[in-house]
Formats: sequence, C-alpha cells, structure tokens
Amino acid sequence: MSRREAVPALGALAWGTLSGLRPRQARAEESLLPLHTTGLEHLGMTIPDPEATAKFYGRIFDPQLFQEKDPPPRFYVRLGISYLAFGGIAANAANTTPRIDHFCTLVKDYKPQEVRAALQEAGIPLGAGPLGMAADPDGLRLQLLGVPGGLAKTIIPNTRITQEPPAVQAIGFDSVVLAVSDLEKSVPYYRKLFGMETSRTKNPAAVWFAAANTKLGLKPVAAGQNPSVDHFTISVAGFERRSAIDKLKKLGVDAVAGKEEHALLFRDPNGFMVELIRGA
Repeated sequence: MSRREAVPALGALAWGTLSGLRPRQARAEESLLPLHTTGLEHLGMTIPDPEATAKFYGRIFDPQLFQEKDPPPRFYVRLGISYLAFGGIAANAANTTPRIDHFCTLVKDYKPQEVRAALQEAGIPLGAGPLGMAADPDGLRLQLLGVPGGLAKTIIPNTRITQEPPAVQAIGFDSVVLAVSDLEKSVPYYRKLFGMETSRTKNPAAVWFAAANTKLGLKPVAAGQNPSVDHFTISVAGFERRSAIDKLKKLGVDAVAGKEEHALLFRDPNGFMVELIRGA
C-alpha cells in the first residue's frame, strides 16, 4: 500500500475506532444506575396518632407543622432540608404495628419512566403509580423523587404548636440504618442503587453505602425481630450534647449520650430510635 493510500486508510480506521467508542461513552454518561442521588431526604411513618407524633417532633425540630390539604390526615415536620411524614394506620389494616414504611432519596435529573425501565432491567421493579416504590429483599421500601425535593404542593401549613424555639437546629439527615435479615442478599440489591459499599465491619456486622452527603447503613436484624428501619440520624447545627440533653428532658424526652463523642439518642412515642449528631 502506498503512502497516499495508507493515510486515508489510517484516518478511516481512527474514525471507525472513535465512532465505536462514542456510543459506549454516551451509554456510560447516560447510565441511570447507580442512582445520581443528592442524598436521603425524608422518612414516612405509619403510626396510631400522626398528629401527636408530629407535635412531639415539632417541639424538638420545628414548631411549624404541615399537613396534607385533603384527607386522610397526614402531617409533616421539617428537619432542615429533610423532613418526616406521619400517616395513620387504617382502621381495617392487618398490621397495626407502628412502622417506618419508607425512606426516600432524591435523584438528579429524575426521569421516572427511564429510571423505572433501568431498575426493571436490573431486577428491581417499582410499585404501581407515579410514586411507586422499590422494595428490597425484606420488603423495606425506597421512594425516588427528583431534585430539589421538599414538601409537595398538596401540603399546607397546619399550625405553630409553640412560640418556643426548637430544642435543636436540624440540618438534615446524616444517615438511615436498616436492620435486614440477610446482609449478603441485601448488599447486592443496594449496590445497584447506590454503587459499591464504602465500608464494612465484622464486629458489629455492618455495611455502609454513600448517598451523596448522607449514608445508608445495613445491619443484621436482632433475633426475634422483623426487618425494619432500625434508626435514623439527624445532623444538628451548633450541637452541644449536654445542653441538648437538658433541653430534651425539659420536653419530657429521655435522651442519653450516644457511643460517639458528639451524639445522643432518644426514642419517640412509637419506639423509634433517633440519633442526633454534630453537623459539619
């Protein structure tokens, strides 16, 4: 082959190689899994008395309560950029145990139908409807919403329960920890959603995933207990543990020091464990 013939041939080969690469690069850029999340945003609780529980959390974090505009009654308390949602247990419900029925992560440039198709292909079907949720091997549910999230347009102010300032100034969720029946079944599931785990410990057994500036933890469920959201941690601005414990005790909340230096723990009226830590 002459030089005159070789140059165009090499050019065509190079163009063909680049053309072959471009679709793969585009597919990598457009990959929807792991999720392009900005973090864990809210938890939904199903409990006997949503209003009373909302008031409990409101005195601690934000005395301005919110509610759904239309029935059934559902209440909300803001935790900085995060929030808690409180719904009632249906009168004819088979399961009347208080539970955290879902947690939510926000997704950048969220396109529900495209994400649904990607999850389906990965073996993670979503429930029916536009707000259908993904359920892990234990049935623990994850809701996906688009950035920037926040309270929905159907939610309106309810009432301000006190003129007193909140006991602490919440920044948002730091982490959510799930108690699962089998770590080795749950880990591959959450890898599809959040990517590879960031850490794993043996004693105590736990696996951690990063969800942007928040964390998702997995731990084995205790003997005799059901899989559940084990506890959640809220990041607090200007947090001083001794002062926070005193403020909470004045509200009738029995708070105790956590294992970490800048952490405390308390249980809400439904028995859910809440942790507070110093924000960055």
